[in-house]
Amino acid sequence: MTSPYAGEFPDFEQFMIGLLTPFAHTVSYLPALASQITLPLIWVRTTGGTLDANAITYKAHVQAVVFHNDRPSAQTMAIQVRDAFLNAPASTRVNGVLIDYVEEISSTEPRFSAPNLRRSRGTSEFPDLDPLNQMVELAFAIDARRQ
Repeated sequence: MTSPYAGEFPDFEQFMIGLLTPFAHTVSYLPALASQITLPLIWVRTTGGTLDANAITYKAHVQAVVFHNDRPSAQTMAIQVRDAFLNAPASTRVNGVLIDYVEEISSTEPRFSAPNLRRSRGTSEFPDLDPLNQMVELAFAIDARRQ
């Protein structure tokens, strides 16, 4: 999706893919096998959100996980990702989406742990990543109006 449907809230995962692809390959799901992962990689997901009282602005809670070969590289890329998010309200449209406000938040989702992540809805399977590969998790709240 390159632009949101008229009158609808944006697809925040597609917005993040468009925003972060210049830094590294960005996906909204992890490949089934670790051998299919090429580092560096950024995994983005929407973890929740709320609508304001007047149904004008949606505040999406999102998470970006930066994977890299070592911790210093993951940290360096995470700084670039953080800057991209925090500068998004001042930037031009990304994938047709105009953002009103962004703030960094603490993640409300359980932390990633390969290969299994237990959730209240059962077990989600994730690839068995190389333990030498390092990652940095970031979480943000993104406010956007209907587009």
